[in-house]
Amino acid sequence: MGFRETDLPGVGKRYTLELKGGGELTLIIHNTGRREIYIIEDEEEEPTCVISLTEDEAKELGFLLAGTTYQPVAPEKMELIMREMVMEWVKVGGKASFVGKTIAQAQIRKRTGASIVAIIRKENMFVNPDPNETRIEPGDILVIAGTRGQLKSFLEYCGDCHL
Repeated sequence: MGFRETDLPGVGKRYTLELKGGGELTLIIHNTGRREIYIIEDEEEEPTCVISLTEDEAKELGFLLAGTTYQPVAPEKMELIMREMVMEWVKVGGKASFVGKTIAQAQIRKRTGASIVAIIRKENMFVNPDPNETRIEPGDILVIAGTRGQLKSFLEYCGDCHL
């Protein structure tokens, strides 16, 4: 498995990774911020796969590849976690008890034991939202973590939230 870096004058840089299973993966980073990924199978001249990414898409993919947003859990730990913890996506209705309040003002964790780990709002996802700054809005999808009992308490407290 080898790695090469090549300057592409007027274009950007090319990074080529020789894959252990054969073939290579080439990443071209253009001066404009656009990224292109090429996968070339062994003995082929043309790429079998071409992916073009914006700068933001490339950053998100980089976070995933680096393991910053997800780290696999050892099977023995996962078994313990899965017995106790649940994670649900809950849509907030307009009559929810905490609409317009910050997470801190709503005191969700104090009242229910459940935690908001992310909020999906339109096209955006806010992971680990700031409890003092982030207000809950109708239509938000809250990613809630806790035990089954805590999730039940959360739904009761909300009044207008749906799985």
